[in-house]
Amino acid sequence: MAHLAPGGIVDPNDRTPVPAGANSALALLLLINLFNYIDRQVLSSVLPRLKLDGTIFRADDPDIQFKLGLLSSAFLVAYMIFSPIVGALDSRGYRRWMILGLGVTVWSLASGGSGFATTYWILFATRCLVGVGEGAYGPVASAMLADIYPARMRGTVLAIFNMAIPVGSAIGFVIGGVVSDIFNDWRHAFWVTFAGLGLGLVCFLKKELPRPKAAQGTVPASYFDVLGMLAKNKSFVFCCVGMTAITFAIGGIAVWMPEYAFQRETRFAMTADALESLANPPADALRQPLPAELIAKLTPTADGEVRTYPEFRKRLKPVLSETESKLYLASIFDVATAPGSPSLGKINTIFGGILIVGGLSATLIATWVGEKLRTRVRGGYFYVIGIGALLAVPAYLGLLYAPFPWAWLCAFFAIVGLFFHVGPGFTILANVVAPEIRATAFAINILVIHALGDVISPPIIGAVADAYDLQTAFLWLTGTMVLGGIVWIIGARFLEADTQAAEAALVQAQGN
Repeated sequence: MAHLAPGGIVDPNDRTPVPAGANSALALLLLINLFNYIDRQVLSSVLPRLKLDGTIFRADDPDIQFKLGLLSSAFLVAYMIFSPIVGALDSRGYRRWMILGLGVTVWSLASGGSGFATTYWILFATRCLVGVGEGAYGPVASAMLADIYPARMRGTVLAIFNMAIPVGSAIGFVIGGVVSDIFNDWRHAFWVTFAGLGLGLVCFLKKELPRPKAAQGTVPASYFDVLGMLAKNKSFVFCCVGMTAITFAIGGIAVWMPEYAFQRETRFAMTADALESLANPPADALRQPLPAELIAKLTPTADGEVRTYPEFRKRLKPVLSETESKLYLASIFDVATAPGSPSLGKINTIFGGILIVGGLSATLIATWVGEKLRTRVRGGYFYVIGIGALLAVPAYLGLLYAPFPWAWLCAFFAIVGLFFHVGPGFTILANVVAPEIRATAFAINILVIHALGDVISPPIIGAVADAYDLQTAFLWLTGTMVLGGIVWIIGARFLEADTQAAEAALVQAQGN
């Protein structure tokens, strides 16, 4: 039974036992969550190479960056639509491991299948199916962990589970960049995600874990009843609004950061050596030689001048026909990369390393500070994540305006601040709602933060980049960071009362 200390804060001396199988469930769910975020960022990591694939995009497509952003949104739209449906099924007692197994299987098949897409709309459809699968996973996994671990351990457990966000994302960036560099093709990176099918099989074999007993008369009759309850829960609302603002920023940065760094740092030059390599590829090159007539067309461009990505693309546009762009543009960019200029694989590896170290540091520090403050300061969790978001703003501005490699250092500190919410934020959501509606509450949170966050931010950033540039698009994100930090700090005043109400309901249920 949970215990309350004076003032409604969970008693740190509470020794409610952990059910058998809880730790193995945490380990499996953590591993699945890693694959979850690996899959999400594989797409982001290969955007610079994907946009050069003429089977997916026309070379002269004026909306190419907007459409790239839509690919991320396609997954998230399906994800946020299916999450509430699955959350409602969970609240009605359906087998959790069966739901999880189906979700993991569907998204693994869809993600791997993305690598076989032959048109933009086929790729769009496979990304939607990925969202369907992940929608069956997200709310159930978080609710299961919140249910099987007592309040004294919940913050640490949810922080461990959500460490997969930075670590899995980083691994996805590295896999996408390195594998696509090795094979000179973006498709192979998606095929790695077929490995998730094994995790889905393990889910089907797991035994169900016990659920907390619900208090009499507290189980809502419908999804809309839960929605009405949560709308009156000020801590839930303020946490959700703040997470939405930060998710808008993180989602845009995650999708466009490889492309942003690629455009800022990578340089290209058409030289005689590059022409020779295109005409007669080395024996270990995974590409075919360009036709002699195309080499002849490219020869006048071989002036050796080093150009930025937009400049080099503009230089090639009048030279190549639509068919030639479709077949050979990616190979030309690959071979014409200037000596010493970072490749897509190197950029993704650097960003992935920063994401792992920064994200893990943020999660560990914020969880430790949050646990220290929660019994001493009213609303301590909210203050931790709010201050972290505000401190991310100057570091993020440094990322945009400092020269590389100093910009990477600024990126590290920005990531630390933006990921401060990962542990304490999800703990707030778990602690302020009754166990019988947790899955639905997590699903509603998923719906809101994605619908108004990272569903719309990638295409918005892409549209602004098409009209102006990525630098301008990225600058706008500082406003959402400030908004998120302020909202969280305001929400601190309500946390104690809302936590007390939720824990009191649990005590009542366990006493019945």
